[in-house]
Amino acid sequence: MDELAEKETYRRDVYRPIYSIHKWWARRPGSTFRCLGIAAMTDNTITKNDILTRRSSGSHDGLYIDSYDPQINPNDEHIDRDVTVLDPFAGGGTSLVESNRLGADVIGYELNPVAWWTEKKSMDDVNLDVLEREFDRILEETREELGDYYTTIDPETGEECEALYYLQAQRIPCLTCDEEVQLFPRYQLAKTKKTRPGALYCPNQNCNDRIIELENRSKGLEEGTEVSIGDRETVTISEDGNDVCPNCGHEFDPNDGNAGYGKYTCSNGHKHDIKETLQRLDEKPSFERFALQYENPQGDKKIKEFEEDDSQRVSEARDKFETIEESLPIPNQKIPQNLEEHRSTEALLLYNYKQFTDLFSDRQLLTLGTLMSKALDVCEMEFENADAENISEFIITSISGAIERNSNLTKWDTTGQRANSVFTRHAYIPRVQPVEPNPLAEHLASVSNAFGKVKRAKEYCNRPFEKIKNPQTGEVEQFYVGDESISEKRVASLNCATSEQMVENDESVDYIITDPPYYDNVQYSSLSDYFYVWLSECLREKYDEFRPDLVPKAREIVANKSSNKGEQFFIESLANVFSECHRVLKPDGEMVFTYHHNENEAWSVILEALINSGFTITGAYPVQSEMPNNPHISDLDNAEYDILVYANKEQADEEITLTELRQNLFFELQDMAAEERERHEDLSKADLGVILRGKCMYYYSRHYPNVYSEGEQAGIDEALNTVDSIIEQVLEGSVNLPASIDSLSEAYAAFVQRGPEGFDDLNKQLLAKNLNVSDLADEKLVKGPRDRKEPVSADERVHHIERKLSKSGDGSQQTLGGEEVDDILLDIDKVQYLYHLYVTDQNTSEYLSEWKSDDLEELAEFLADATGDDRYESVMEMSLSQF
Repeated sequence: MDELAEKETYRRDVYRPIYSIHKWWARRPGSTFRCLGIAAMTDNTITKNDILTRRSSGSHDGLYIDSYDPQINPNDEHIDRDVTVLDPFAGGGTSLVESNRLGADVIGYELNPVAWWTEKKSMDDVNLDVLEREFDRILEETREELGDYYTTIDPETGEECEALYYLQAQRIPCLTCDEEVQLFPRYQLAKTKKTRPGALYCPNQNCNDRIIELENRSKGLEEGTEVSIGDRETVTISEDGNDVCPNCGHEFDPNDGNAGYGKYTCSNGHKHDIKETLQRLDEKPSFERFALQYENPQGDKKIKEFEEDDSQRVSEARDKFETIEESLPIPNQKIPQNLEEHRSTEALLLYNYKQFTDLFSDRQLLTLGTLMSKALDVCEMEFENADAENISEFIITSISGAIERNSNLTKWDTTGQRANSVFTRHAYIPRVQPVEPNPLAEHLASVSNAFGKVKRAKEYCNRPFEKIKNPQTGEVEQFYVGDESISEKRVASLNCATSEQMVENDESVDYIITDPPYYDNVQYSSLSDYFYVWLSECLREKYDEFRPDLVPKAREIVANKSSNKGEQFFIESLANVFSECHRVLKPDGEMVFTYHHNENEAWSVILEALINSGFTITGAYPVQSEMPNNPHISDLDNAEYDILVYANKEQADEEITLTELRQNLFFELQDMAAEERERHEDLSKADLGVILRGKCMYYYSRHYPNVYSEGEQAGIDEALNTVDSIIEQVLEGSVNLPASIDSLSEAYAAFVQRGPEGFDDLNKQLLAKNLNVSDLADEKLVKGPRDRKEPVSADERVHHIERKLSKSGDGSQQTLGGEEVDDILLDIDKVQYLYHLYVTDQNTSEYLSEWKSDDLEELAEFLADATGDDRYESVMEMSLSQF
């Protein structure tokens, strides 16, 4: 399952086109939910190898490839397809689509209208012939009406050509000298590739030909290189990496622009903040087109300067827009101003964007509005064997998909020479150099490309397939599944509503397969407003779900203190949903969910909500989720793995103490660990810890709430601490330190013993201790890039420790106005500071007399063994009389 998920997350559009029908965030791999669905719906005779096994040739067999495989599942006797699957947090609909494909009836609840719409159109049937014909007609009509606004003159032939992308730069007045500054983070327009030249933009405003084409190189010149300018003059490069404009002789560094990190610098050297300037002027960003990419008569993509003729076409488009603006379905909603409820829009407001239309150029509004208007008109038409409203809705969905790469938030990709998604990161990011694509052309940001995704998605519904790489041949093999499909006939209900109150009858659902919300990670409701405001213009008359001005957020289940949604709100809301799940699930039913979060606090609250709802956790397993090079996770040090949690309604009435729980679990976990290592030779200790933790939570939740410690009911935090200590003992190389040693110091000691490791392995190790990497980072205990995290040494932490000592004098916990100060010394702080004093020949007596204890000596001895540095042990052995 892990290998399948990893491949799919790299190219979801290729492996499962259905999930590219429209933008939605944080989709779990469809392969994961297909495996879960098959495992749930098959009887006990089906083994893991029956689901998927590899032949000697490297190819594959199994129900994953074909759930109707006559050799494994003759007459379909081993799969019960007459079942109902519920997803109370349906999101983009992955679990519903995969269950539907396997033949189950599906029920979905999703509060967000954009996600709900994505689910709906993923499973709605459509006549593809009619859909494609109508889309082509609308696109051709729009090209005839507006295509001239996106044409340019080829300077070599004088012929009119289609423009593909317009490169823009923000213009802003310097607050000091009023100079109009055109913002350039860098002057590289395109990187050189084998198939096409690169391009630079000359910073000299007096240059009469500022586009510099790079045919045979991809980087700057070496110091001392001579460059000919015209017939007589030569310029000698003064610094490695610089370039020279062959037209004017200006030398410059292509990577050293006048803007970056939210600041800009004018030619007189005055430096100011972009946001502050816009706020003082009370203006939104204004952009000036300076170059464009077009396709010349020979079919080659070229970059040229933006000229007067191009400017005239922009003006004509603006005039056209002002004439027909009132008749177009264009959003007029304001960007939410209340940052307490809409924190993700803060960046837009700081850049003085007031309305969602501010995010688009007039020409974009004209083109997108015209396309939407024509799509709406399809509702009034009549087709044979096709519903006109359905055809209209699919075209509207396609246009909405194109908006993902068509706004002033779209960044130009110099490597691929294309427009990136607005949401390359899960946030609104204002750009100083946005690109304006031509949505009517043929490229990644075009509406035809977005329609192609919709078309391939619906073709996949009619004829789904699986792709698996053959490790022996290196080829990705494609297997069509003839008897499977994705159809609206198996959609029992899709509800755009909270699942805290469901309409289903008691014990009416066979399986619950879901992906709960992300605690405090990302607020998708605010991000999805970007699409919602356009969809609502077209759909509100028919669908009440799109009547509100913006995506409803009051019942969004997320921990967000700024909108008065703290941990308690999250737990209670989640418990409400899980309680409803418990009510509608059949007695012998099962609940399976994936969860993705690297904060252990989030795991604690979701487990508490689950257990409080009456469920018993039966297991937990790690599996690949988002691709490791996804910028959202790689830059933010997020986890790239999910954990699958299994739960059912099994309960045990008898009481049990934590001591008994520990005794019962210890030897069972030892056997379980041995079995898992035998089954998976490359299973990491971190992954094994996750699996063992799932077994521990099974025993705890099975007896909950009748679990006692010293006569009192044991809460989940106390149970987790007990679980952690058991796992620590079972896992090889466990740290055997006194219980009084604080958890951060213990975690650091174990980290030192293991040595450097990747972020995810470290995070999974810490997960078993109710910690995460950020906890270590806050205490300056970990350093290094994502792929190699390593412990920070005593010498490197001295200033951090001394800062704490300066606050409290002796490191004891201080209070201020009745509130505790966080800067208390950890046990590792004490040992490392004593070590520092010792190795630098300073007096340790003052601190040694205050801190020395048997437990601290054990920690020092452990570090001496782990590092091979006996000085850790020696400093603790010194007597006070030696000073």
